[in-house]
Amino acid sequence: MRKRLGQHFLTDRRIIARILDVAAIQPEDVVVEIGPGKGSLTFPLAERVKHLVAIEYDPFFVDYLQERLLDQEHVQILQADARRLDYVELFLTHRLENRQVKLIANLPYYAAVPILLAILHASQLFQQCTFMFQKEVGERITAVPGQKSYSLLSVTAQYYSKPTYCFTVPAHAFHPSPQVESAVVNMQVFAQPLVQVVNQEHFFRVVKHAFLSRRKTLKNSLITHGQGLFPGDLLHQAFERLHFAPNIRGEELSVENFAALSNELLRLQREERTP
Repeated sequence: MRKRLGQHFLTDRRIIARILDVAAIQPEDVVVEIGPGKGSLTFPLAERVKHLVAIEYDPFFVDYLQERLLDQEHVQILQADARRLDYVELFLTHRLENRQVKLIANLPYYAAVPILLAILHASQLFQQCTFMFQKEVGERITAVPGQKSYSLLSVTAQYYSKPTYCFTVPAHAFHPSPQVESAVVNMQVFAQPLVQVVNQEHFFRVVKHAFLSRRKTLKNSLITHGQGLFPGDLLHQAFERLHFAPNIRGEELSVENFAALSNELLRLQREERTP
């Protein structure tokens, strides 16, 4: 066990079977697996799917899996950092078809969110994703407006997909046991984002700044952290047109509300610049 990589290996066969059920694995499936480790999911996947590409960061386990699966021509084991991987290039190199690939990932806690964000930014490639996260991350991803866990991560995940919290994984399902529980989350990836936004970068700036000060109202948080991007007079006009309460907070807005706010602010800015 390499503690520096934060590795906890899934050993409970019942949990492994449930993950495969959640992912709805079929014989004709093409699967990308991230974080195979010792192969607790890799070996049953290799027996069940048409094509498997497994991405492992640790060279020790890359060698281990390549040796164990040497005779499986439909399986490729790659050494790569999933946080920085070019997924478009991966698909081209291995002749994977967009929207025809399922992803399964048992992610190390320290790298889970960066890997998730990298995958979401390439979400047009995948049909669905099944992740195992630290429980707290799973709760944030699936939280709805008004819940304490609702955050930038919730909005980002729900902009690109429909996430479902499937089940909790107890610590004793791993060796060595972590100090926290885990969660399996399935994400049905949208062919197009949930909402139409005029400018995606602006949309995510609005969302990010809305959650930087949860104790502040949405308007005050955007003014405080926006560095002039969100003038108070434009926010006042946008809130009135969208019928937002003046004291509304960021955690009360749905993905659709954030999209409407971003689009309205950009429209008002264009109106200001028009002679």
